[in-house]
Amino acid sequence: MLSAPHLMRVPAAGSNVLRWLSLLAVTSAVWLVATGLWHPAAWQFPTSYNVDALEVLARLKLSGDLGLGFLFDKTMPSLGAPWGADWSSYPMPDVLVFVFFGKLAHAIGLGPASNLALLFAHLAAVVTFYLCSRALGHRASFAAGAALLFGFSFFIYHRGLTHYSFTLAYIVPAQLLSVWLVGGARTLLRRRRWRLFCLVTAIATGMANPYFGFVYGLLLCLALGFQLGTTHRRPNLVWGGASLAVFLFTLILFNYSAMLAMFQDGLNLERNYAGTEIYGLHPIEWLIPPQTHQWSVAADIGRHYASVTSLRGELFSPYFGVVGLAGLAILFGGTLRRLLWQRAGFRPAYAATFVLITLFFVVGGFNSILALAGVDLFRAGNRYSIYLLAICLLVLASWASRRGRHLPNRTAWAVTLVVVAIGLWDQLPRPRRVSSLAEQSRRIEWDRQFGAVLEARLPPGAAIFQLPVVAFLEQPPVNRMTDYELFRPWLNTSNLRFSYGLLAQDPALRWERRVAAMPVDQMCARLEAVGYAAIYLNKTAYPDAGSRLRAQIEATGRSLVADIGDHVAYALHPAAQPIRPDLSDPRLADPWTSPPMPGDRLQPYADRGWFALERDEHNWWRWAGETATLSIWCADQSPVRARLSFHAASLRPGRLSAKLGGAQIWESPVEPVAQDASIDLVLQPGANRIDFVLEGRLKQASLTDSRLLGFQLTNLQVVPRQ
Repeated sequence: MLSAPHLMRVPAAGSNVLRWLSLLAVTSAVWLVATGLWHPAAWQFPTSYNVDALEVLARLKLSGDLGLGFLFDKTMPSLGAPWGADWSSYPMPDVLVFVFFGKLAHAIGLGPASNLALLFAHLAAVVTFYLCSRALGHRASFAAGAALLFGFSFFIYHRGLTHYSFTLAYIVPAQLLSVWLVGGARTLLRRRRWRLFCLVTAIATGMANPYFGFVYGLLLCLALGFQLGTTHRRPNLVWGGASLAVFLFTLILFNYSAMLAMFQDGLNLERNYAGTEIYGLHPIEWLIPPQTHQWSVAADIGRHYASVTSLRGELFSPYFGVVGLAGLAILFGGTLRRLLWQRAGFRPAYAATFVLITLFFVVGGFNSILALAGVDLFRAGNRYSIYLLAICLLVLASWASRRGRHLPNRTAWAVTLVVVAIGLWDQLPRPRRVSSLAEQSRRIEWDRQFGAVLEARLPPGAAIFQLPVVAFLEQPPVNRMTDYELFRPWLNTSNLRFSYGLLAQDPALRWERRVAAMPVDQMCARLEAVGYAAIYLNKTAYPDAGSRLRAQIEATGRSLVADIGDHVAYALHPAAQPIRPDLSDPRLADPWTSPPMPGDRLQPYADRGWFALERDEHNWWRWAGETATLSIWCADQSPVRARLSFHAASLRPGRLSAKLGGAQIWESPVEPVAQDASIDLVLQPGANRIDFVLEGRLKQASLTDSRLLGFQLTNLQVVPRQ
């Protein structure tokens, strides 16, 4: 079923220098025209400068600053000031690519380096597809045409800088060929070059986006299973198993800290079952042209679809285009003829792989079933449409090579040119004009000017506190300020430190939020004591552009440093000997119900492991997963006898226990029906941490709520007792 199509020897890169140079030149020319970067002035600016593109630019800069060292130490010293942002729990794929272009950014600037990184992604996609297509025995002209259509597919081009790790889809055709080799090659895996090809593909996949790794691991396991159930070819099993082991080793090597954090604390990202429907694979979108289509009639179809669908995910990402749809028709037409009449046709690896990927990631498919069970990390099944398109283009190249094997070389190239022209017109938007970059370039100029003023007026290494305080990574907009906007001033400086960049679970973020909630005069004094040299505001985050907050800061006597575009900064007077706050102080956590009053002797805090407070007219409660810590702050100078009371419940039957100072102080069965509980305690002055542990299974809150819930404490109170 997963047998490999006929393979030929891969032609050496130097066997036809003119052909290779022509392919690279055409790829570069198409990209330059499509992006509008044929104009030299446009090269100074990245092709995108908002939302996710800012995160990619930040990774490029960090990779250039830290090099491969951040594989072992993922503390970003220029972010999360003054502590440094710990990104250990954040997976960062394509390390080598980011380090290379990050280093290049130091030499030529972030804008030009990001543009070269994009060009590299398209060149890599075209070259890898061409090599794999030629290895499958396809004629050079048709392989080159299919490669260009793959490299400039709607999926790859429109991901761009925003989803750069998906733009680096060059690995896809290599994965498919590798899996087909393991599943059905008869003698090829006895040859050193194909063994090396499989191992290199496994290494590249381990370093690539985990989405690509997920489907590669899935297909490789299926290919090994097919071998075990059929021919038992030893080279296939050995080298398929070796490829799987190398892939897993590389994946762990480059992502071990993020994996460890995920198992310990869960994801820093919001994921749930609903995402598998919103972002799942919708076969109808193979047919629906995007709103950016060059033909107005097709663009109108896309606009109509966007207006009537309830989905607001990555629309049009799976679009095959007319050439891809032709490959799909040939694929299943040939397979059907083979199945019905047993006539010579295509090897079934194409169709089998296509069907397997579709069934797994289509809405309601196996991926949706996994999400129902809580495995919802790879929710966006539409992102696997690039595998389906690659299969269709390989089929088309195979069909054309067989049908056109007697065509003269010039005729074959002429046919290819016509098909490629149609395909590119269908897949790419109208070429960008330099004038369309005016608004983006203006924002970048604001940022550069603002950064230059900051570096001129603040000492090197100065720490800047940024408002509003938001966590790094997939946060909702604050007024008009979109996600990752707070990277903008940092991207345009080289020797200053900024407070933004802390992940949601970082204790320092709790401190930042607590300080930002203080009255302005107290906030400024507290920031100065810690060592901040300036306070920054992003105007777009405030309905009044920050006018009220700015007036309050100015009333404290702090002077203006810079006011350019969206950015405002005021000078602070950092202490000569800054005092770092105690981030382990439980009072930085959310109060269990409400802020403590000045006279409160005992105050409970949701220290670790608790979800947000929920309440109705008569009750208040917090959910937790398997473990959670409740901290009780005792303001007295001597021990206090107290009683902790609450109602305990769980979604599934289990057993809940509590420990104070390592000693168990309470244990009880818990069920969906809440039960009263009370614990008599002796609380010491300062922090008293009570660790709750559930022995039982967790359950996802609902289809649209990805929280894995274990137990719940309702109407919790702690009161002194005589």
